[in-house]
Amino acid sequence: MWFQGKAGRILAWSSALGAVALVAGAAAVISSFNPVDLQVYRFGADAAVRGGDLYGPLPTTTAGSMLPFIYPPFAAMLFSALALPPLPVASVLLDLLSAASLWIVLYTTVRRLWRDWNRRSAVLTASALTVAALAFEPVRSTIGFGQINLVLMALVGVDCLAPNPRWPRGILVGLAAAIKVTPAGFLLFFLIAKDFRAARNALLTGAGTTLLGFLVAPHASVEYFFGGGLTGADGFSGSPYATNQTIQGALNRLALLPRAHDLLWLSLSAFVLVAAVLVMRRVDSSLGFVVNAAAVLVLSPISWSHHWVWVVPAMLILAARVRTLRAGAALAAGAAVFIAAPHTFVPSSGMRELAWEPWQHLVGDAYVLLGLGFLAWQLFAMQFARVPALERVR
Repeated sequence: MWFQGKAGRILAWSSALGAVALVAGAAAVISSFNPVDLQVYRFGADAAVRGGDLYGPLPTTTAGSMLPFIYPPFAAMLFSALALPPLPVASVLLDLLSAASLWIVLYTTVRRLWRDWNRRSAVLTASALTVAALAFEPVRSTIGFGQINLVLMALVGVDCLAPNPRWPRGILVGLAAAIKVTPAGFLLFFLIAKDFRAARNALLTGAGTTLLGFLVAPHASVEYFFGGGLTGADGFSGSPYATNQTIQGALNRLALLPRAHDLLWLSLSAFVLVAAVLVMRRVDSSLGFVVNAAAVLVLSPISWSHHWVWVVPAMLILAARVRTLRAGAALAAGAAVFIAAPHTFVPSSGMRELAWEPWQHLVGDAYVLLGLGFLAWQLFAMQFARVPALERVR
């Protein structure tokens, strides 16, 4: 058959390369070789290399905005590779890296879900899904802004889901957390699985790479961790801007009295933590990964809509569990939300979110409401789970 032997292998890997090239090409068109966030990464890396103020005012982007560098010095060290070539070249390189990261996390997820499939089937499926993932707004926005969300997701997803990895499990989560703090939330995945070795590896890797940042850029590291280097991030924390799809963002858009705001935030945060722990103790590792991702996204002070790229492997994992027409319809409706991006259809910017009508909150907060609803449903359905505990990933 045409799918057998050497010809089959060539077809499979050609499809993978083609998918990555197609997504990278689409990314270049979307970003016009001029992504704003990539420019900030380059500004930060340049400041770090030249001994400038990494957390001070940076040059204005081509979009006319002055954005702060909110990553640790270790991240600036890595971004220096993107600061060397001209911006259009760096944009293409990041597009290729993001597309490859998307393919890798989908391939890993396919291999995790269908372990009896041969490699060629997994490669072809991952390739098709990589192209299809462009339909999701978080993916489109990530590549449009020149963000690193897909790279971070690949590091975490592969570390958590790859069966029998050749590296010490946990080091990729630690590396991702050293670049951006949010992936540290996936320590919960290892702790619930009682994979304390992986948790240790993640902590040691994160600490080691952070120490490297202190050795290379001591002043910037002290400023970032102890001296107000996070001021830029604090300025966005809990932002009421429509694209901040978190509990804090949704509550701030309601413009509540401080006491009511704090009570609701504490209550919802406690619910998310308790639900995540209880559910993850009862479900398999792939669904546990989705639950962990949902909890991290809604609990974070800032989860811009492009941070929700985790919905891509999540939709695949949930699709593999669909057994009824009703469940399939619900999943399709959820996917449609992340394709349509309802928050783009309501007034935004200039604090107009504070004047939303009730129906506009339902539309504009769609991502975070779906995240909370998913966790609530999983908690309700937990009693039907057949797996008594999140198995240790091997």
